Amino acid sequence: MSKRLLFFCAALILLTAPLRAAVLMSDLIDVPTAETVDHYGYNVSFRFYSGGGVLSKMAFGVFPRLNIGFGLDTEQFVGQSNPDLNRPTLNVKFRFFDGQRNAPALALGYDSQGYFYNDSTDKYIQREKGLYLTGMQEVLAPNLNLHAGLNMYDFSDDTVYGFTGVSYLYQMVAFMAEVDNIHVSRWNRINLGLRYHVTDSFSVDIASRDLWAAGRDDERIIRLNYFGSF
Repeated sequence: MSKRLLFFCAALILLTAPLRAAVLMSDLIDVPTAETVDHYGYNVSFRFYSGGGVLSKMAFGVFPRLNIGFGLDTEQFVGQSNPDLNRPTLNVKFRFFDGQRNAPALALGYDSQGYFYNDSTDKYIQREKGLYLTGMQEVLAPNLNLHAGLNMYDFSDDTVYGFTGVSYLYQMVAFMAEVDNIHVSRWNRINLGLRYHVTDSFSVDIASRDLWAAGRDDERIIRLNYFGSF
């Protein structure tokens, strides 16, 4: 059975499961939020990126506030070239504090999924989050949320990176802006996007990544997001 057929069979099974009636933003564009999928729920996304690649990620609510999932990155999935499947990745998130009026919700997680795999180094060019702490707080107006956190992916040099973002939900459209990979200014990544919630459980993202970077091209992506429950 081909990789394309396996991919579409998995998508069909997930899409025909019962959908959950709640708007959830477990991630912005690249930045993780402090939201988690409900117990017995799941989130699956398909990210279409440069060169015909598709990155699929799944997260399951195995316990209350605890999500465990994996990612599958397939280069050249769309087009005439043979698909190249990179090694699967793991993601875990635990929301340990729900937040209060003057205190942000907090989650601790681990994500080994990066972007643009380099075969020669056996690492992603844009590295994974690794171990991260993220928080979110509604500020100034209803549905306007501030997100911020710290992450470390290379434990050999103990370098800590930062990320921050804002999201604003107006009716069924979410506006997203973020700054990722904060450490040295020339490697910061600025991302902007829109998320349209077709239903409470299905949304479509259109985003631009790595804008205004010196010596690097920006990237346009489309991502489909589904939430459901078992």
